[in-house]
Amino acid sequence: MSLLQATPLAGRLSESVRSTSTRVVLGCAAAAWVALIAPWPGGGEGGTETGAAHAHHHHTVPTVAAEVVDPWSLAWIVTWLLMVIGMMWPLTVPTVGAITRASFRGWRTRLGVVCLATVTILWLAVGLAGAVLARTLSVPPGSVWWQLAFVCLALVAFGSSRRSRLLEMCLRLPALAPGGRRGAVTAARAGALTWRRCVLLCGPVMLAMTVGHNPVLMVFASLAAWWEAWHPRAWRDPVPVVLIACAGAWIAAAALLEGRIGYA
Repeated sequence: MSLLQATPLAGRLSESVRSTSTRVVLGCAAAAWVALIAPWPGGGEGGTETGAAHAHHHHTVPTVAAEVVDPWSLAWIVTWLLMVIGMMWPLTVPTVGAITRASFRGWRTRLGVVCLATVTILWLAVGLAGAVLARTLSVPPGSVWWQLAFVCLALVAFGSSRRSRLLEMCLRLPALAPGGRRGAVTAARAGALTWRRCVLLCGPVMLAMTVGHNPVLMVFASLAAWWEAWHPRAWRDPVPVVLIACAGAWIAAAALLEGRIGYA
């Protein structure tokens, strides 16, 4: 991606970082990270287990025979939504900022919420589809092979020039109405376009976590997506690839050390 192609995103970022909407979005994302990583009351062992609900979705080996992934459980839905808020909401900052700047004062919050809700609902649909597939295939929670398969898919996707062209197209927001029903429609369209860009940035890695939130994979995937979104470069930029490869290596090494490669 050339400097001229990066200008629309760079301009929206510079105008957004100082806004109230940015502080709210990033504050919600930070709270979601805390909820995912910090221990919950009565939640078993250590800071990476968040209560009984999180224990079901964490990457550690279950103490009993593994069940299949249950995407319809409250624990799975809450965990997935927290991951979406923590990892994907920061990627919406330029779009939410553009919407609030284009809106009437009385509509700024409502249209920003419409955009975020659109992104979140679409990601929930993606997560449910991935988890239903995992359940159909009888994949146990925290499956190492499932995670590594999608990490490898992500690494292959990073080398796609078509993916780079689609990312460039997703930088262009539609015309934004300042309020009313038309404002809500255009905010939802902008949210859908932002979601599409998020899927291109890290869709395979998010699908890897439909069987459980792995904190290491979450951190490396977030860094890779944020780097690629906020530092547009040529499509052969090695930084996101290295980050995702490190996450995959960590998962494989941890599984080998724990004797889980043959288990899941």
